[in-house]
Amino acid sequence: MRRAREGRFGAFAARLEHEAFLIVLFAIYLVGVTRSLPTQIASDTWMTLAYGREVAHHGLPGHDMLTVWAHGRTWIDQQWLGQLVYYGLFAFGGIRAVLAANALALAAGTGIAVIAARRLGGSARSVTWLALLSFVVIALNTWIVRVQCLAFGLFAGMLWLLAADSRRPSRRVFFALPLLVLWANIHGTAFLGAALIALRGAAMLLERDRPLRDRGPIAAVLLASPVLLLASPYGFALVGYYHHLLLNPSFSHYVSEWAPTKFGITTVPFYGLGLLAAWLAGRCASRLTRFEQATLLITFVLAMLAVRSVVWFMFSALILLPAALDGVLVKRWGSPRYRYVNTILAGVAPIACVVVAVGGFAHPATWFTREYPPAAADRIAQIAARDPHARIFANERFADWLILEHPALAGRVAFDGRFELLTANQLKSIVEFRNRIVGSTRVTRGYRLLVLYPSALSEAKVTKLLLASKTRRVVYRDSRIVVISQRSPRPSES
Repeated sequence: MRRAREGRFGAFAARLEHEAFLIVLFAIYLVGVTRSLPTQIASDTWMTLAYGREVAHHGLPGHDMLTVWAHGRTWIDQQWLGQLVYYGLFAFGGIRAVLAANALALAAGTGIAVIAARRLGGSARSVTWLALLSFVVIALNTWIVRVQCLAFGLFAGMLWLLAADSRRPSRRVFFALPLLVLWANIHGTAFLGAALIALRGAAMLLERDRPLRDRGPIAAVLLASPVLLLASPYGFALVGYYHHLLLNPSFSHYVSEWAPTKFGITTVPFYGLGLLAAWLAGRCASRLTRFEQATLLITFVLAMLAVRSVVWFMFSALILLPAALDGVLVKRWGSPRYRYVNTILAGVAPIACVVVAVGGFAHPATWFTREYPPAAADRIAQIAARDPHARIFANERFADWLILEHPALAGRVAFDGRFELLTANQLKSIVEFRNRIVGSTRVTRGYRLLVLYPSALSEAKVTKLLLASKTRRVVYRDSRIVVISQRSPRPSES
């Protein structure tokens, strides 16, 4: 018995030694997540909580009643389930519970990706090198509290399942279907999951190692998987939602996240990994299946078309490329004389990570939301209460925050972060307002209160321009928010 315990301990110590750098790197990533908690609260955070409350209190929405510009328009809240989860956490444990759940979602997504890369044959060395590149870009693109974070684990798990099936076919591939149904009610990126499942079905038809009668029915089921995107309370109404979301040309012109990915300092790791993927696909093609090569190509193209899709390519590269990278790296890595140091590092890193994480959540709730001063929201609510006709033109950073803090403001805010509900002209007017194009201030006519973000250079200049008029005055101001009151508002023409 004693020898058995010593044997198990020795095997565990050997695993720690072998995986040391990867464990330490993952721990550093998680420390970064917990040390940057206040910066993770953004407009998407308040949007998620505000809409989750709408679902919890009023059921699934069908038409917008929260804003002026989109009032009465059809609103398909595809990600209702994810919003409901976050709002439930908020109602139960406040903003700290939301932040903790989001950190766990980020950890789960990256953790599943790392485990998948190892289980698909990547060595600890190759996974570590690729994680070093991927974690940087994933951090820049995902450290915000929003529903999308719940989809990272679903994406990594689904890609792992499909890639494993492309190497060794199994009935387990059908587990991808319930994952897709769950994803279809959590976030709009479920279309990517459906595309991957259908891609696996198409690749299956090209395989020659099994008779068509064995793989044909399975491939047919997988090819039909996009139908599961409609497995939602909204049903066929989601067809129009996905069409508008994915094929709206206005987004790429006026919404930065939907713009093409340009080459720059922050995108160097992305482009570097793209070049590496192309080189490995040619040099070590036998180490990547058809499905894996097609997945890397599709996610890279999507990332080139829109900044918001970069994260999916980084996850794909982290999961699929390590096995190919092993084909060009020398076999030997490390030196035996460092094995004890490696074991100690691998054992201490998780403990240090937990200590830092606990310390990160020890602050009061107001410390996390310090960029959103309650005094400003209260001042806006006071003025709006005195003037029942007063409407608010707010930066989308604050719009849903105001509605969440003071539900009575619902229907009185110009617009919020749901840009898919806005027309091309409305999106254009927002851009013109921020860029101080001649006549752009007309968009604020009819709004008693203007709520701007002075830390943004464009809005700081707009604030200065607005206050040049004697018809406007500041009713609240600090380094994080400025509230301007306008006299004699006229009915909005927007």
